[in-house]
Amino acid sequence: MKEVNTTCSMCSSKCGVRLHVENNTIVKITNMKEHLLNRLCPKGAGMSELMTSRERLTDPLQKDGEGWRKITWDEAFSLIAERLGAVRRDYGPQSLWVMAGYPWNSSHTQTVIRRFTELYGSPNFTNLGGVCYRARAIAHTLTVGRIISMDYAGEPHCEIIWGKNPDENWPPYGRAVRRMVEEGGKLMVVDPRSTPLAKKAHIHARVRPGTDCALALGLLHVMIAERLYDEAFVADWTVGFDSLVGHVKAYSPERAAEITGVPAETIRGMARLYAANRPGIITTGIALDHSTNGIQTLRAVAILEAISGNLDVPGGNKCMPKLTLKNLNVPQAVRYKVPVDGGQYPIFTKVVNLPTFIPGIDQLITGKPYPIKAMIIAGNNPLVTWPNFNKVLKGLRQVDFKVVIDVFMTETARLADIVLPGSTFLERADLRNYLQHYGDLSLILTQQACTPLGNAKEDWWIWAELGRKMGYGEYYPWQSNDELVDDLLATTRVRRRDLEAHPEGVPYAEQEFRHYLKKGFETPSGKVEIYSEAMKAMGYDPLPTFQEPMDSPLSRPELAKEYPLTIFSYRINPFTGSQYFNLPAARKRDPEPLVDIHPDTACCYGIADGDWVNVESLQGSIKTRARVTEDIPPGIIAAPFGWGGEANVNKLTDDMRRDPISGYPNFKPLCRITKA
Repeated sequence: MKEVNTTCSMCSSKCGVRLHVENNTIVKITNMKEHLLNRLCPKGAGMSELMTSRERLTDPLQKDGEGWRKITWDEAFSLIAERLGAVRRDYGPQSLWVMAGYPWNSSHTQTVIRRFTELYGSPNFTNLGGVCYRARAIAHTLTVGRIISMDYAGEPHCEIIWGKNPDENWPPYGRAVRRMVEEGGKLMVVDPRSTPLAKKAHIHARVRPGTDCALALGLLHVMIAERLYDEAFVADWTVGFDSLVGHVKAYSPERAAEITGVPAETIRGMARLYAANRPGIITTGIALDHSTNGIQTLRAVAILEAISGNLDVPGGNKCMPKLTLKNLNVPQAVRYKVPVDGGQYPIFTKVVNLPTFIPGIDQLITGKPYPIKAMIIAGNNPLVTWPNFNKVLKGLRQVDFKVVIDVFMTETARLADIVLPGSTFLERADLRNYLQHYGDLSLILTQQACTPLGNAKEDWWIWAELGRKMGYGEYYPWQSNDELVDDLLATTRVRRRDLEAHPEGVPYAEQEFRHYLKKGFETPSGKVEIYSEAMKAMGYDPLPTFQEPMDSPLSRPELAKEYPLTIFSYRINPFTGSQYFNLPAARKRDPEPLVDIHPDTACCYGIADGDWVNVESLQGSIKTRARVTEDIPPGIIAAPFGWGGEANVNKLTDDMRRDPISGYPNFKPLCRITKA
């Protein structure tokens, strides 16, 4: 028996756990009390099932007719190297696309994957930043120069949870919000659904999907009109405030109410409650990212945080310093210049330092401006998580050679020519700064609890070995994960021995507030850029401006005659993205997908609770059961994200209606519902 202190990575919360391991099997899971987050949720309790599942991939596989045959790792690397060599020779290096999914976001393995892509010569390394979180990073960087997080340790007196349901995707944070309310703090929730936290909130703003920017501008109108803002901070540390004053006059609470469906008095009440209970936090979720008006919305929210006096103060929203690991990019690598996003989203590329992948879905089909002949997909399931399933399926089928690296045979893996068995988070050590989402500056090295199952391998090793097979050996000198971690930490103040001694994390920078007092904000002006000259120079509105969602009954009235409802997706606790749907414990809690529909809407279509229904959009249709509930407004339906097969909500979504700045798709299409 051994005990291992590590981090649960079943979701993005990343709680500290103590694992009791015997014979390479987890026999008990307890909390790591030293960790900032140290309470397990039902999702974390299922981690041992993840590692020992009978469905785990344990050997490299090659497509053999309609089935698969086991091959050795050497055979797999030889086959991949041969095919990639032929693609580069016949079509050029740009015809390889490498996609890294959720397990590798902000991980040290991602840097190894990116190095491989650059050495090959392709500009097409992408990750989930094209549909998750990076829209917030872009908006924050444009406005204040850094990513904005929250300082829960500073005991906020007030919080606005906007487009997020932490009970489902950040359980420790949901518990923290409840404690704040129990101790007298004020809670506001912006969400069309009546989530459990919304029912506990002092104010619940049931906003019409996609109109959040108008709500933010309405709040700014009240803050300015009633002089609820921090006048000294605005005078000393912002540019463009006078322009904002004139701009938001058009967004009175009454006008914002007409757009959003949130009553004018609710908008006034939100602004006053937020201003009267400092310090306060605004927490935004992926619902704001997934909008054709997303960047402007997130900029408006960042400005609200700044002028209210809640930016970079204890208990408020915090400007996070960047963690700078050693850069493994290969600047001397000769790369084709035009990535799969076609240069359409220059602000995304500049801030994220990667192309976004959504435009590449079209390129898979059209082959323009050049064909994609090979793909390596690591820890990602595009057939479930990317918008417009039917289009993605058509595109992937046209790629000549596909490699998938995963721990299960996903819907996407079934399309591959080669499938390689990777490792779960329990079978490897990852270097990450998970806790920045909570305003904590800890760098963490998760500990390996077990060795990979069967012939599965740690993922960094898979890419290093493939790189060596391709002739890039000098760029993959590490013989162990420890050597790789040591190399990456060389440019930081932290060493591996410190991380191993403190599995709860080691600070990579000093905790400080009002960092701007020393050197200003990291923007061109050195101040909070309410008016963005950088955006103006690229042809975008320099002030946050509301645009009607590209998919709505107002923007597409003719389509709405046939498809009168709006659908959006949400996450549920047992699952993360498209993961864990095959684990018994998770499926026992949520055995089948349910689409939420208001009683009035259900009555219009003759639908009763529990009925099987078909939901259709221009892109496709799904089949699921109906859950009739007043937790969803009339005219709107909501379905859980991540289910495959007939219930895959991305059979309904469209990849072409995008935010013009970030390239993020809308994910909220018009639809209709019928009893099946």
